[in-house]
Amino acid sequence: MTAQHVLQLLAPEEKARLTELEEQVMVGASAAVLAGRALTEIRDSRLYRESHDSFQTYAEQRFGMSRQRAYQLIDYAATAGEFEQRGLQLPPERITRALGGVVPDDYALVLDVTRGVTGKDRPSSADVQATAEVVRDLVAGAHIEHPDTQQPVPLSQIPPERRVEAVSKAVQRGAADRRTYQGTDDVKPLDWLSGFQQMGLSGSVHFDAAGYWVELTDSDTGEMRQGPKGKTFWDAIRAARVAWEGEVRTDDQE
Repeated sequence: MTAQHVLQLLAPEEKARLTELEEQVMVGASAAVLAGRALTEIRDSRLYRESHDSFQTYAEQRFGMSRQRAYQLIDYAATAGEFEQRGLQLPPERITRALGGVVPDDYALVLDVTRGVTGKDRPSSADVQATAEVVRDLVAGAHIEHPDTQQPVPLSQIPPERRVEAVSKAVQRGAADRRTYQGTDDVKPLDWLSGFQQMGLSGSVHFDAAGYWVELTDSDTGEMRQGPKGKTFWDAIRAARVAWEGEVRTDDQE
């Protein structure tokens, strides 16, 4: 055994705890939260160290579990704790994975909006993910139409009791815009916008009281180009693409 792979003996109480935790993991998918919490403690306390030199190897050899699956269970257990703290019912594991990137305080908002928009008591993970993407964008700084003034504002300016209403409208509008988005190919709007990075250009969407617009900035010269204004975020990208398509081509289109 090399110096890099020296295994450490467990104390009797650690061995007993390891056996207890392993039994919890073996319960299976019906106890995913329990399994995830057990795996978390095994990893964090390094209770695998007597027989294995890494948590990944331990999970694979002890449970036939890939690293990805082990960490999915660990993440599910952590998410379960967030739901418990907020008095929320924990959804299935596949739904919590669709919430990835959403701050815990917005879990209820995402799920309530998804149920309202889809009309499903048990929406699919794809349904939840679509709403989660909108909420993540809003938290990152995108603006949303105020339900009373119809003006674009940060999500923080929407009263908590009106947020489900406002976000539901944004999700519905975004879905409709994506379905009707027209271009010369099948490139999605945000993919089209991010494609300018390949040409040394930075694309971003801005807004004011008059609407939204796309700005392109040359990272080398600082030269800026502004697209036509649109009523919505998606309208702005559509208008810019209509105005500029054919003028600029990516390297793989040349």
